[in-house]
Amino acid sequence: MNKINLYIADDHQLLIDGLVSALSSYAHLKVIGTANNGKKVMSDLCIKQPDMLLLDLNMPLMDGLQVIENVKTNYPNVKILILSNYNEAHIIKEVQQKGANGYLLKDGAISTLISAIESIYKGNLIFPELSVKTNATETSYFMDDFMKEYLLTKREYDILLLMAKGKSSIEISESLFISTATVSTHRRNILKKLGLHRTSEIMSLALAKGWLKE
Repeated sequence: MNKINLYIADDHQLLIDGLVSALSSYAHLKVIGTANNGKKVMSDLCIKQPDMLLLDLNMPLMDGLQVIENVKTNYPNVKILILSNYNEAHIIKEVQQKGANGYLLKDGAISTLISAIESIYKGNLIFPELSVKTNATETSYFMDDFMKEYLLTKREYDILLLMAKGKSSIEISESLFISTATVSTHRRNILKKLGLHRTSEIMSLALAKGWLKE
């Protein structure tokens, strides 16, 4: 197999160091760069142009989802493998829709990572199977009719559900990998579209409609 040039982006330097050390044992893999934030990833790619980016979603300055969009727009030949601690179906689906080539959990074995890198390099996609039941649970409450009625976007829908569960802006930002400023903007737009004034009214509406029933 040809040598695969890799670029690793993660906000934890210990994880980067561990991956660099582990991957150094494989002659056909070469780490040509690393970054702890999304902006450095984008500034480096124009020079380094790796075959594959190993990317964390939760990073400062520019989150993983923004990096995916930028890479696919500006460097479409660079393949992207997401390494994440999160196993939520809606996150995996969004990553896939934005054009990433694979998604692995960080608690997996190094052999699984190597296999994924080799498979993606050959042109395959590596994503965990999503439970149909889980997906139905996430969307069945009101996604279609309610979103259409109030002209809510998918992102606003996700934030609305978290608001209904009483999550703070910080908790929502961490869950969806967006800034708290972005969350605040979405919250204002959601309240305006629903004709409400306080988050407590959304929580009351959720209880009345049974959106959060198990």
